[in-house]
Amino acid sequence: MLQSDDLSIGKVQLSRRKVLLSGAVIIASGLVTSVLPSFAVAQPSPTFSPFMQLSRLLVNHQLDDAVGQRMLTLLESEESGLLEKLNQLLAIARANKASIVEDFFPAIPQGALQELAHKIIFGWYTGSLAPVRTAKTFAYEQALTWHTTLDVITIPSYGISGPNNWQRANTPVLPVPQF
Repeated sequence: MLQSDDLSIGKVQLSRRKVLLSGAVIIASGLVTSVLPSFAVAQPSPTFSPFMQLSRLLVNHQLDDAVGQRMLTLLESEESGLLEKLNQLLAIARANKASIVEDFFPAIPQGALQELAHKIIFGWYTGSLAPVRTAKTFAYEQALTWHTTLDVITIPSYGISGPNNWQRANTPVLPVPQF
């Protein structure tokens, strides 16, 4: 038989008020946690959907939306009137009933629109928007040129010869053969 002194050995005292308060805290934290991911993820800009539609027409590969978002952020900082240019390029693609780049690229007029199309293609393949040393990089391993050489080129700082065989010189990557 339990005595009241037996229960007080651990000195645990729970009143109804503490139990209700604990339950309320647990429920509130569950609600906050379930709502938090929608606040934590940045909402894409209204330019994102047209940008990805155009990118998928210009580049015939599986394109990563996260890389596209980073690329779009850089493009928005560099290109004025980006949304209008994207809509003009999409209108040209729709007018030519394009499903791939070859269907509509010749119809793009010389100038700012064609330069933007080239910049988008260049960006997806290289991970930066310009072929200059100071260009900001938005993708490295996700760049499409990386995928074509993924199983061929050794990273220069690591030996391909085997474990703990650092003495062997790596095959030089440069000079690149000219075709």
